Parts: sequence; C-alpha cells; structure tokens
Amino acid sequence: MCLCILIITMRMSLPAQMQNKPIIVIAAISSRPYVKAAVEAGYEVIAIDAFLDQDTQAMAKQCCYVPCQNYQFDQAAMLSAISATLAAYGRDALTGFSYGAGFEGQPSLITEIQKHLPLLGNQPSVVQQCKDPIEFNQFCRAYNFATPAVTMEMPATPEGWLVKTKGASGGAHIKFAERHTFQLDADQYYQQFHAGIPVSCLFLAGESDANIVGVNEQWVASGTDTPFKYGGAASQLNLSDNLQAEFKRFIEVATSHFGLKGLNCVDALLEDGRLVFLEINPRLSATMDLYTTQEGGLLASHVAAFQSSAAPLPKVLSESKAHHIVYATTLTHSQAEQTWPEWVCDIPSAEQTFEVGMPICTVVSHANTAEAAKQLAQTRAASL
Repeated sequence: MCLCILIITMRMSLPAQMQNKPIIVIAAISSRPYVKAAVEAGYEVIAIDAFLDQDTQAMAKQCCYVPCQNYQFDQAAMLSAISATLAAYGRDALTGFSYGAGFEGQPSLITEIQKHLPLLGNQPSVVQQCKDPIEFNQFCRAYNFATPAVTMEMPATPEGWLVKTKGASGGAHIKFAERHTFQLDADQYYQQFHAGIPVSCLFLAGESDANIVGVNEQWVASGTDTPFKYGGAASQLNLSDNLQAEFKRFIEVATSHFGLKGLNCVDALLEDGRLVFLEINPRLSATMDLYTTQEGGLLASHVAAFQSSAAPLPKVLSESKAHHIVYATTLTHSQAEQTWPEWVCDIPSAEQTFEVGMPICTVVSHANTAEAAKQLAQTRAASL
C-alpha cells in the first residue's frame, strides 16, 4: 500500500485588484527558485514540492507538500495534489504546469499530469530521450561532442569509472565504481570518470533557435560522504570565445535533435581546455535564480516558448550571483522562529532535525565575477 501525504497551505485572500493574475502550477523537489521567478513575471503560483520552506510559502498563492524518495515523487500524492488544485480553481483558471528537478526519472508522471493541465515544459518523450545515457552518448558522438564513455556492463577494471542512476538529480547518487560492490540496479549505469571543473550552461530553446542565458561554474559539497553531491553554482563564468561557441553549437544541435523547448541546462566538465558534455537537464534549472533580467523575465520567456513560436530572451544583467547549499555535517536542529541573515533562503518552515547530509538552507551572494561570488557565498555559509 502506498501512503500518500498531501499538505496544503494557502495565503490569505488577495485584494480584489490582485486576483486577476494568471495562475501557474510549478512542481519540483525544491520549487523556490521557480516560484520566485514566476511571481516576478506576474504569476500567482501553486507550488508543489518536498520541502515547503518559508520562502516558498511566503511567495506562493498555495503550497502542496508531496514526498520525494530516491529522486522521485510519490506519484499518487502528486496526482492528488494536481486533483486538489483543479478542484479548487478549475482548469480554465490555470495557465499550465511547469516542472523542475524530480521528474527526470518519471516521464510517465508528466504524461499523467498533462492529461489534466497544459504542459509548460518538455514533452515526456523528450525527457526520456535526454536522460537515456546511451542515447545521449550516441548523440554526442554523432555530432563530435566530447563525452565520457558509458556502459551497462561492468568494466574490466572498475577504477576510473562511476556508477550513476538514470533520471536522478543533485549528484548524491553518483559513486566511484570501485566502491560499489553490488550488482547494478535496472536504472543504474557506468560512466567513465573525467577530472575537470564542473560547469553548466543555462539556455532558452525556441521553435527554431536556442540562446545561451549564461554559463555557470559549479562545485560539489564538501564534508559529506557523497563526493559528487551538488554544492552550488556561480553565474556569468567567463569562458574563451571557442568554449562559448562550443556551448552555443551544442545547445543549437541538441535543441533540434531532441526537440527541446523553454529553459534547459546542460552539464559539462572543463577539462584541458575543452568541454566534456555530461548530460542535459530538460527542465527548469535552479541556476535560473542566478540571473537577473532588465525587463520581462526568464520564466515569462519559458512560458512563451510553449505558447507561441517566439521565445524572446530578455536582456540579462552582467552581475554574477552564487548560491551555496548548506548541508548538515552533524546532527543539526533548527527552530521555527530562528533568525536568519538576509542572504539565506530556502529557510526551514518549522522546527526540524537534520541528519548528516540533509540540506538545511541556501546561501546567496552577488559580486562582479563568478569567482568572487563563489568565495563570498562559501564564506557566508561557513559563518552559519
């Protein structure tokens, strides 16, 4: 029997003059960055996620908690949240459904949701193709993009190989193959290890083009027993013209090959002066929170990509921004009324106990360069 948990929180009624804003449903393991972007774009938001942090509850019109385990949502609980939202507002009042991390391994869940709400995100088939490691590898090799070797069979020597889980996110699922002594599960695979600086490229795909929003440096979390767990990112990484052009070529070819639309992100490694492409995340990326636009907004452009043939990229400001996730390194307790610095977000909504490795909050910073923003965010995190 599947135990479904559905917790719904709602803000007080809005003034009459604010009740005509379009409503969008956004779901992700942590939806806060997308809710913020949607609110700034003029939407009311129904947020569905696995944390219900204070920030999201303050910004969203309504929040629904749906548990997530092993990088996937409880499907019955998610569909219950969608049904409850439809019952409360009616389909005609809802602009559509968009999603972030948590759905990469559940394209069938996207299919079910699409039966009830217009989909403002990539089609389930696109997600499935992008997250298939063999198909992604073949794509890269067909278009001469550097990418690690992958296999479903145990390598002759496990040294120099990783074990990954299809459709997972956040990096905690990645292990060195020599430390993985069990037989692979059906959703796991081997990928050859490459050393390098983790980078990513956030891009906006339209009907016939794709444009870079920005390139980010990424880093892994320290002090955990998961060596590849996502630690944070800093925007506006300055790359050479050749590397920038290679990212541009990749997103244009990938957009056409896979049929991508809206905001997406590609992860890569900067290794010996070249880009080694790791995977496409065909959904909203948390790195969109690292970019400020002069007018309009990235979420508005994302929605436009699915409602028309044009997806104009707004002017992105040049300032670098970083976010750094704070994970518990010891058993940690937070208080509901705890005072947090203004540069902290994803604040726990209630008194909680965090076991080692659990995310507590996120620290943000702004600076003139990606490196300066990264250093400031990490310094702030260390002071908490």
